[in-house]
Amino acid sequence: MINLIWALQAQAGFDFLLHLILALVTFVPLPWLVYRGYALIGARYDLDRDGVRLRWGLRSEDISLQDIEWLRPAEDLTEPLPLPPLRWPGMVLGTREVDGLGPIEFLASSGRNLVLIATPRRIYVVSPADVEGFIETYRRINELGSLTPFASRSVYPSFLLMRVWSAPAARALVLGGLILGLALLVWVTLAASQLDRVSLGFTAGGQPLPPGPGESLLLLPALNGFIYLMDLLGGLYFFRRPDQKAVAYLLWTGGVVTPLLMMVAVMFISY
Repeated sequence: MINLIWALQAQAGFDFLLHLILALVTFVPLPWLVYRGYALIGARYDLDRDGVRLRWGLRSEDISLQDIEWLRPAEDLTEPLPLPPLRWPGMVLGTREVDGLGPIEFLASSGRNLVLIATPRRIYVVSPADVEGFIETYRRINELGSLTPFASRSVYPSFLLMRVWSAPAARALVLGGLILGLALLVWVTLAASQLDRVSLGFTAGGQPLPPGPGESLLLLPALNGFIYLMDLLGGLYFFRRPDQKAVAYLLWTGGVVTPLLMMVAVMFISY
């Protein structure tokens, strides 16, 4: 956002392009960082008499107690457990094929204090805060047995995207926002080439800001792209729950209305 403000005040030429590029580079990874932060804050491992529920962002795994073949700490393995090649502080995610163990999926926040949960399909690696307590709890409930076992279930972010795509209204809003955003970019590019100076915004006293280069209009599609990504991710978050789908549709509607309003603004500026 700071680079957008600087670009708004910069003169045409290298300074403007530099701040605009920096703003775009900052915005591109922002949705990914927001999702990773949300996943890390909301990550949890629930262990009860019916099984284990793993949650990491939009990824969820429900493992029935009957489907757990064994559960043990990673330090009990004869060979060190290979971690995913790409990992970030607080996030050890990914899938690896390990000889003798088969496919392993990591849903951990650290490369230490890991616990393996083996199922017929694959092994899941988690990082509970209290490894000994987690394992002892599993042993105790395994001895007691399950009262009301639930069905094992896997939910991936890609499955959520398929659900959104299969809903006509959601698909229309998401695609509509994307198409209008591209149309805004084309229109602004053409309009900026015909304007020498343009004023974007107002001072605290209600007076127009000092006019800047015509290329300043390119800030509009950049800002719209940021808003669209935030609306898209926010909509995906709320779309998961039937009672909150209305919020998702409201956010995606905002992704359509925003470029339309910016197009109206460009029309008044250009003519």
